[in-house]
Amino acid sequence: MDASEKCTPDFERLLSEAGLSEREAEALRTVAQGLTAEEAGQLMGVTPSTVGTYRQRGYKKLGVSTRSEFLSIPQARAEAASAARNADAANTANNTLAPDCSSAAISHSRKNACATRKIVLATLACLALSLIALLLLPAHSFEDKGYLDSPSGTISTDYGDLPNVVGMRADAAASEVAQAGFCPLFEAQTSELPSGKVLEIKNVKSAAGLGAGVSAFSWGEGCTSGYNLKGGWKASVVLVVAT
Repeated sequence: MDASEKCTPDFERLLSEAGLSEREAEALRTVAQGLTAEEAGQLMGVTPSTVGTYRQRGYKKLGVSTRSEFLSIPQARAEAASAARNADAANTANNTLAPDCSSAAISHSRKNACATRKIVLATLACLALSLIALLLLPAHSFEDKGYLDSPSGTISTDYGDLPNVVGMRADAAASEVAQAGFCPLFEAQTSELPSGKVLEIKNVKSAAGLGAGVSAFSWGEGCTSGYNLKGGWKASVVLVVAT
């Protein structure tokens, strides 16, 4: 089933009347569904930064610049609520359990066997977790060098709340700040941390002086993130990225 078939008619009419392309509409459907740019990228078969570009184009056609402003549109707000209800219903259905060993129809001996099996499985799980923790301890005793999956809260600025993307990979981080209406600029910094990891956020200022062109950054094995400087940005921000 196409994603649009799951959406409410009013929401689809909103996207159609705004003149969105199919990819822009698809990107905004993922916003209403509560998906991050990385999750939407996996669904759409594109990078998170490309998802961010589609979303920004869609926002502009709808006369908004951020996720929160988009979700304040009545049709989008109703669609988001509908998607949340559908997700809750699906979770409830998935979590419905078949009758277990405590059923009155099961014999006393089978109930005892079930209880014993649960105890054994719980014991094995605890032992496995303890072993994994011991194996991973040396690797994490200095520093966890992985990427964060999502922002660590927000940073208050003169231009609104800015997602705190320190620790995220550059393309995902750039997508998050772009969705908030901030044009991502990049600055490379030599570091022992993984290439492409955002080390610092700085120089949050007006977008008036951005002009035209593209802000792009490449790292690792062909990994690239880039955004058009010209657009409906409310501010710009410099992401200091490890190389």
